[in-house]
Order: sequence, then C-alpha cells, then structure tokens
Amino acid sequence: MRPKTLAVLLIIVGVGSILGVFAYQAYNLRSNGSLVSPQAQYLPSQQPYYSGMMSGYAGGYGGMMGGYGSGYGNGYGGMMGQRTASTGQPVAIQEAIEEMRTVPSYAKVSPSDNTVTFDSEQFSVFVLALMPDKAVNLTGRRPPGYATDDVFVVYGLINPTLIIPVGASVQFTVVNLDDDMYHNLVVSSYGPPFGYMSMQGMMSGNWMPYLPPADYNQGSAQEYSYVLQLNRPGTLWYVCTYPGHAESGMYGRLIVTG
Repeated sequence: MRPKTLAVLLIIVGVGSILGVFAYQAYNLRSNGSLVSPQAQYLPSQQPYYSGMMSGYAGGYGGMMGGYGSGYGNGYGGMMGQRTASTGQPVAIQEAIEEMRTVPSYAKVSPSDNTVTFDSEQFSVFVLALMPDKAVNLTGRRPPGYATDDVFVVYGLINPTLIIPVGASVQFTVVNLDDDMYHNLVVSSYGPPFGYMSMQGMMSGNWMPYLPPADYNQGSAQEYSYVLQLNRPGTLWYVCTYPGHAESGMYGRLIVTG
C-alpha cells in the first residue's frame, strides 16, 4: 500500500475513533441525566432500597420526604414527612397474611364505611399489596368501585380510609403479595384522579422502592418499612406509584385529624 493511501486511512480511522468516544460520552450523559424518559428512569430494577432523604421539591413542598410539618403555609412541607426507613427483607407469605388479619388494640376496623381508625401516638400499619382476586379471597370483601385492578389490604379491608391523629408517628410496613407485579406505597398530598405516570414529576428514586413480586413456590415475599411523623391535620393519599397502578385505583385516603 502506498504511503499516501496509508496515511489517509489512518486519518479516517483516527477521526472515527474520536467521534466514537464523543458519541459514547453523549450516550452516557443522556442515560444518566434529565434527557432519559420518565419510564426508563423508574424501572423497578433501578429502584434501590433507599433510606435517605430527598431535598427540596420545587414550588413549596420542601422535599418529597422531608419536614412534613415545616412550612405548612406553602403546602405540607414534604410529601412524605419526617422519614426514616429500613431496607427490604424477605418474609413468609403465610406470616404476612396472618399479620394482616391480626387487628392491633389501637386500631378500630369499620367494614360498614371501609375505615380503619387509629388511636395512639406511635403505632404500626400493616399493608398488603396484591391482585384483586386474591384480595377478595383473603378478605371476603369487594374492592371500592374506583379500584379496577391491584389493591391494598389493611386489616381485612380493601383500600380503606385510614384515620390517624395529628402528631402520630406511624410505621408503615408494606408486603407485596402480588405474583407478577411490582408495588410500593407512597403517602402524597396529591389526590385522584391519577394519571398513568401520576407521580412522574416528583419521582427521584429516593423513597420507598418498588417491591418485587412474591414467590409463591418458595412461600416468600418482600417487606419494607418506613416511619412518618404526621404533624399537621389534613387529607392525604396512600398510593402505588408504579405506572398505571394509581390510575386504575390502587390508592386510599389518609385523614390526619386535629
């Protein structure tokens, strides 16, 4: 090969390599930055068991999970309140079902109006996330009219209204008993109607993760716990933020009484 021809080929290869490096860096920037689509950002496989706090949410909510009672004049001052969390852990499916059926002394279950009223300054709420037919089989009750797919079950009721006294410190323990879907539970001051990506404008991954489906062959499911300090009265909502779930009715009302 002539020296001149070889030199031209080397130049072409060199330029191509440089362009390739720039393209790769641009791809990484797009994948890790704000250009990636909301659905790609919040796939279950990318949701860590996060135990930290989220910094201020633009516009006056003071952070999805920070300072629930601080700055009430601008909203609730935090979507999730003052929060601590533990990582997810395995739990036996049958154990979770029995826990759901065991009503604590501080809770009053009222099937007639689908409410659970709590009377304590510090307590736990045990929640199952699961498919509707399984919920009906476990509780003997029908879901509310607005719920057309997966639901929450709390002490034998499906998507009940939770009535909690102001100032209470509440530990939410959530177990996913669904056999083929991911679920979580987030407390929000935004109510229905929810869109397909109902929380996409507020999601960062720095909150409760999506729990994977239960393994009924092994008899095991995933459990996750976190604590909220509810310092101001008002109406909130507990919601599954997996795309399409809140839209199809996987939510319930949470009333903080003052």
